[in-house]
Amino acid sequence: MEIIEGTDNPGTTGRRSGDSSRAGMQIGLLVQSCQGRDRGRYYLVVGIESETIVRVADGDLRRVESPKRKNIRHIKSCGVIAGEVRDKALDGKRITNADVRKELKSLLEKLESEIYP
Repeated sequence: MEIIEGTDNPGTTGRRSGDSSRAGMQIGLLVQSCQGRDRGRYYLVVGIESETIVRVADGDLRRVESPKRKNIRHIKSCGVIAGEVRDKALDGKRITNADVRKELKSLLEKLESEIYP
């Protein structure tokens, strides 16, 4: 059962404790959209605006030049980080759409091979 802080009744409004999909957002993280018309699409986090808003791109429909703003409540972390994208961002280098597409493709293949060996 999920524990809700700030309320006496489970399932009512309040903060969820221990929701791992929302904690630890960082650049290069593979995420899946859970809400909106892009539901089900995979993205890489390319920017962090605040504690609740991140910028995501897939290098194709959502390019690095105009990343999509997503509330972290509307995305699910896959728990995998794109090392090349993260390293470039930390070094202050420009992240290209080709980098994002390449990393996204390899991470998705890795996830599929873990699910369907």
